[in-house]
Amino acid sequence: MENRLWVLDLASDTLEGRPAVAIWLKAEDGSTWLLKKRYTPSFYLVGDLEKAAKIVEAEGIRAERCTKKIRGSPVEALKLYVDLEDLDEYASKLLKRLEGVEAYEEDLRLTAKFLLETGLKPCSWASVEHSGFEEESGIRVITGGEIKALEHAPPPRLRVMAIDFVVFAEKGSPNPGRDPIRLISLCFDDGSEFQLEGEEREILKSLVSVVGEKDPDVIVGFGTNSTYWSYLSERAKKLGVKPVLGRLGAEPRTSIHGHVSIRGRLNIDLEDMAREIPELTVETLEEFVGYLGIEAKLDTVEEYELAERWRSDRDAVKRYSMQRAKAILKSFEAVRDFVFNLSELTSMPADFVLAASAGFRVENYLMTLAVKVGELIPKRAEITHVSYPGGLVKAPKRGLHESVAVLDFRSMYPSLMIKYNISFDTLSENGENVAPNGYRFKAEPEGFLPHALKTLLKERRKIQEKLKQVPEDSVEARVLDARQRAVKIIANAIYGYTGWVGARWYTREVAEATTAWGREVISSTIKKAEDLGMTVIYSDTDSVFLKNYEGRLEKLVEWIEKDLGLEAKLEKVFKRIIFTEAKKRYAGITTDGKLEIVGLEAVRGDWSAVAREAQRETVKTLLETGDPGKALAKAREYVRKLKRGEVELKKLIIWRQITRPLSEYSATQPHITVAKTLIKEGWKIQPGDKVGYIITKGSGPLYARVKPYFQASADEVDWSYYIEKQVVPACGRVLGAVGIKPDKISETGESTLMEFFG
Repeated sequence: MENRLWVLDLASDTLEGRPAVAIWLKAEDGSTWLLKKRYTPSFYLVGDLEKAAKIVEAEGIRAERCTKKIRGSPVEALKLYVDLEDLDEYASKLLKRLEGVEAYEEDLRLTAKFLLETGLKPCSWASVEHSGFEEESGIRVITGGEIKALEHAPPPRLRVMAIDFVVFAEKGSPNPGRDPIRLISLCFDDGSEFQLEGEEREILKSLVSVVGEKDPDVIVGFGTNSTYWSYLSERAKKLGVKPVLGRLGAEPRTSIHGHVSIRGRLNIDLEDMAREIPELTVETLEEFVGYLGIEAKLDTVEEYELAERWRSDRDAVKRYSMQRAKAILKSFEAVRDFVFNLSELTSMPADFVLAASAGFRVENYLMTLAVKVGELIPKRAEITHVSYPGGLVKAPKRGLHESVAVLDFRSMYPSLMIKYNISFDTLSENGENVAPNGYRFKAEPEGFLPHALKTLLKERRKIQEKLKQVPEDSVEARVLDARQRAVKIIANAIYGYTGWVGARWYTREVAEATTAWGREVISSTIKKAEDLGMTVIYSDTDSVFLKNYEGRLEKLVEWIEKDLGLEAKLEKVFKRIIFTEAKKRYAGITTDGKLEIVGLEAVRGDWSAVAREAQRETVKTLLETGDPGKALAKAREYVRKLKRGEVELKKLIIWRQITRPLSEYSATQPHITVAKTLIKEGWKIQPGDKVGYIITKGSGPLYARVKPYFQASADEVDWSYYIEKQVVPACGRVLGAVGIKPDKISETGESTLMEFFG
């Protein structure tokens, strides 16, 4: 019997006391399958193998000789098949009895090893051959059988549940040892909704009941990995309730990358995704939804006011919680195809892939390729980080410029790595390809990393060709677009991975050489552009900003392709663009009216919202009109509002992140003062958290005049601070580039244009 099934998730298991994998699968008709398959993991020994072979033979361990590669160099290896889920301990004991022998791949998880060796991918279709199945709690269970990967295709319809928790303390952060879960809101993609409230034991029992009845394939939340699943587990234990939320009676359990595993279901925490988006100030659901451009009503109730609102207006809290659940569901629908494709590409289950860092994602992709080419996967080494020069950034020509074209190199770093065969296994003292900083790389054979990049770029081109053949608004087009974006992200991150100290294939020389060649490319492009009569007003890593480009740009692109062997394209044309005195800080408006702001306070989370908004509106006015006077008038509007105290308090909050234990900070930093105050009041503050505060009136240093944002009132606010230290500097950075002095911004009386520049 054969079935076409989609790989939802997998976990390590045992069959008859021996290692096995449990693979959860979905059929097109919505049925759920579980394949339990025996699997004997393996690892490799390299070095003096004669004694090793005798020892393992005496112990009855199956072993086979093979030829592998370590950083491209062929080696003889002994592959051991050991019926243990965790090979680390066995390998460690074995190596103590051997000299001159190293172990490889004994530190890989059993499920990761299974995926690598079989070529099976999470979030992909597979063919399962079996002799039959048994029904267990509505799940079709196969014991044994064979599974093999099939061609990529859109996923089946999955049942999705969004969840939101309401927990709070009367004062401070909720404590699972003390404070109950007050409410759980559930929203399903079939349109059904549930709100569970009342006695806490009944809330938890109802949650188990609803999950069992609705049987979702995906449970999606916001902050569930970092906070709520562990909170629920502690509360359930305290109340004597088993939180059976997984299939076949499983409870949530902590897994790798800070992820919580819910057996047989994908547990997706969108907060993991939000934390990677630099544009978000505090990584709240509200900001995440706004970033995705999703229409979702959220009548925000802040954590600090939950207790009071629960007493005075419980319906408002219930309404907000259900709004959150609906917004979480909409957000997942917006990103699901990207998540599933990133999962398949990297061979990381979909719930792991969001929790993992970019380095781990790249590494997982490289490991799948390593197995195919016979490259042994090294262990991580403890390495001290050493910084190296990055891409070339040419200082901008300060001021307002009209009609500026941006020429962008397509995948510059991947292209350079392919062109010069830059890889850890081609690095050689006598290599033919010599980087500008002196590192040398062999021209052939093709290195491991260039091969990986070629594979990715070929896949992306294939996807893009398919995209042209399907209707733009079709499901297939959406899935294909998500897939090509996932491929691009991995390809562009490979060079940086080699300079990441956590990398198994860490090779600083590769990263250094790649950026050195990149700087040379940009330098020569700038010179050629100027020779052709263009003016280069700025360059940034892999792009150049050009004036007087009409009739000349085509010649430059042709030269780049012929002489440099790279691809470049016209990325955009700015109708107007303004550069400040600093690199990587500019704003422009494109010919199609799109406003872009890079590096300025308007897109930085460590400035108050009023300063960011004032700068954004000032920039927008300047770029749309080209009139410095009108831009100044816009900045002054915000000064007047602050003088009158007409700005919402939430726009005055300044957020700072706690990046290390509080004991390592001086007490003179405002956010640390506030953090220590909050801890005394019962709030939980730890590295990674962001603290929000407002500056209040008074004398003395700034740290003595700060209050937690939810404890400050309008009559306490130091409005002058927000004018002089927030709005004026933010707007002054932009207006200063067109000759307007900062002190003119705080003057809100009428002035002539000549006075602006006085």
